[in-house]
Amino acid sequence: MFTVNEIQGFVNQGIQNLIKANEANKLHAPVEYALSAGGKRLRPILALLVYNMFSDTMPTSVLHPALGLEVYHNFTLVHDDVMDNSDTRRNRPAVHKKWNVNTAILAGDAMYVLAYKYICRCSPDILPRVLQSFNKAAEWVCEGQQMDINFEKQAFLTEEDYLDMISRKTGALLACSFELGGLCAEVDPQTVEHLYKAGMSLGLAFQIRDDYLDVYGDSGVLGKPIGADIENNKKTWLLTYAMRNATGDDLARLNALLADKTIPDRTEQVKALYDKLEVDKIAQQTITSYVDTALEYLEKPEIPQARTGTLTEFIKGLTNRNR
Repeated sequence: MFTVNEIQGFVNQGIQNLIKANEANKLHAPVEYALSAGGKRLRPILALLVYNMFSDTMPTSVLHPALGLEVYHNFTLVHDDVMDNSDTRRNRPAVHKKWNVNTAILAGDAMYVLAYKYICRCSPDILPRVLQSFNKAAEWVCEGQQMDINFEKQAFLTEEDYLDMISRKTGALLACSFELGGLCAEVDPQTVEHLYKAGMSLGLAFQIRDDYLDVYGDSGVLGKPIGADIENNKKTWLLTYAMRNATGDDLARLNALLADKTIPDRTEQVKALYDKLEVDKIAQQTITSYVDTALEYLEKPEIPQARTGTLTEFIKGLTNRNR
């Protein structure tokens, strides 16, 4: 079996080869810029870790589709930054700031097409199922982004609404990563379903961890100021929990803080309410619960238990991360 470092090496080298292979593209510069910004490369790594549970080889027929997931993910980031008018991405100017909005939109479109080119480089025998999986994930990501935009205008959001949104915006592509690894390994349909559910549970845990770190993380470790979600009234798991569990004066105060961004020390006051409601504790319990669910799906008898260790340790590291 391959180590995580070896798989990360395959992914990083694969991205470099992909960039070089597309040098003739008229949008090469912004596409290269977007893809070379680094990041966790989480989706292709997960796909390859899943595949590696069933095979000791790493052919291009699995590596290329895995890279397609990474290209698609980065396409969504380019367009998200345009929609959010974000100045930076990974401590660099966003694509639309380094070039312009039109170039960023076109570069994102080019990456969308490039993602499909690489997704389709799987074995022809499984191409229909791979495309079905990827098409569903791609559609859900778009729906999740629209839901996130719609929720910005809603004063109240239920936990069910929030989980539905992140299962699409974040969970879908992670679930697809797991599913892709299983499909490329040509495992049976029931195993593919269990892998998909493991990836979805991980996706929910991963996003809630992001929400948690924005309030309770270390800005020095994160590389960005904390509290941005509170400042922007972004709907997060922490906020939905607070809205559901705050009562009396606490609920009235929380509503007042959400309604008026000019209140002095507003972010600190919202965090104080979170602390009073023990939102940090409950969030960590919820993350653990979703991780446990993901790991339970990997304990199914059709999955070789002697080969799950690398993936399970990687999952635990993701959801215990500080950045």
